[in-house]
Amino acid sequence: MSHADPDQLAGLALDPTDGPEDVRDHAATCPECAALLAAFTGVRRRAGADALVAPPARVRAQVLAEVRAGDPAEPAAPPVPDELARRRGVPLWLAAVAAALALLAGVGLGRWGTGGEGAPEAVVPPADTGTVVAAATLTALDSDADRGEASAVQSEDTFTIRVSATELGDAPGVREVWLIHVDGVRMVSIGLLAAGDDGEFAVPMELIDEGYRIVDISVEPDDGDPTHSGVSVARGELA
Repeated sequence: MSHADPDQLAGLALDPTDGPEDVRDHAATCPECAALLAAFTGVRRRAGADALVAPPARVRAQVLAEVRAGDPAEPAAPPVPDELARRRGVPLWLAAVAAALALLAGVGLGRWGTGGEGAPEAVVPPADTGTVVAAATLTALDSDADRGEASAVQSEDTFTIRVSATELGDAPGVREVWLIHVDGVRMVSIGLLAAGDDGEFAVPMELIDEGYRIVDISVEPDDGDPTHSGVSVARGELA
């Protein structure tokens, strides 16, 4: 063979076991192809792709085809002698395939699994879950039966009451969450448990500071009356 195809040499740069055996043998004996393979390997290493897995062949072929296509508006170059074309061939191959390798490494295609399906997983920064500054065990009012828990959570710019209740019963009506003042008289509704028995409610931190520390869950009939029904199924004090 005259010279190895640059696409096959690019494959060897990504994976030394990739490609036909005669290409590997030729690259080991041909100084020109060996130099090109070394250049491709250097591009791969500079891209930080030491642990690359070769991308699917169809993906690599598509990228290489687009790189080689160039600008369709660019005028065609005048013919050159065969010897000059042969001498210029290696730099052109190097530019095209090195650009393709850099593109593959940049978008992470080389880190796909051997199956070649799916995209690389995005790295998602951890969400701000806040700091629990107070917590309460919720119990039934007529016994010590556990009814879940509530917590006051301070994050960067919000203050939230989180409720995770259990076994609130199946009495008709909605479950409403209240903050009751420690004086046992004043109270304020902070919302409904709209989905299951869990909920999060943004509240002013001043409420807790002023003594609204008792978390209460009531059963409210759909009667349009905004006041507490007097039927509480769970309660606990934040501390």
